[in-house]
Amino acid sequence: MENLENKVAELFKDEKMSVLQAASQLNVNECEILRFKSLEEFKEICGSHLSEVLQDIASWGEVMFCKNTPEFIIEFKTKIDEAKKARGYYNFCGKSGFLGGHLKEEAVASIGFVSTKFMGLLGHSIHFYSAKNETIFKIYLSRDEKRELDKAQVEKFLALKERF
Repeated sequence: MENLENKVAELFKDEKMSVLQAASQLNVNECEILRFKSLEEFKEICGSHLSEVLQDIASWGEVMFCKNTPEFIIEFKTKIDEAKKARGYYNFCGKSGFLGGHLKEEAVASIGFVSTKFMGLLGHSIHFYSAKNETIFKIYLSRDEKRELDKAQVEKFLALKERF
């Protein structure tokens, strides 16, 4: 573990290094990289708080939904309505143009509040992890046309993070 921590520290001497790049280079999951960051940059909570986190995000307005695969990073802006629980799933069933889908209730083992720089800009996001530390999906706070973070969302993100 200490050896990995040293490798992570060495990689992040390069200010352009992203968490995703570091994870790929070290052949580990993003979560394992983020765990070496400060509490200011990464706070991990138990997945048992999923319902509370999703309920809060539903009040944030438009956010960036992100799903990484090795070949494709899928991103789209959407409002995430409050998920409804049924038959062991969180069901996302917004209107047209909103996020839709079904998330297994027990799939999220932990949730990470992430505040890191990418391409020189501070960003805030919430990552949802499986029991294998794999990223299921991420929610990024919105930016305006000047690439500034939505101030109301930043306040809500920090308040939610502080709650835990």
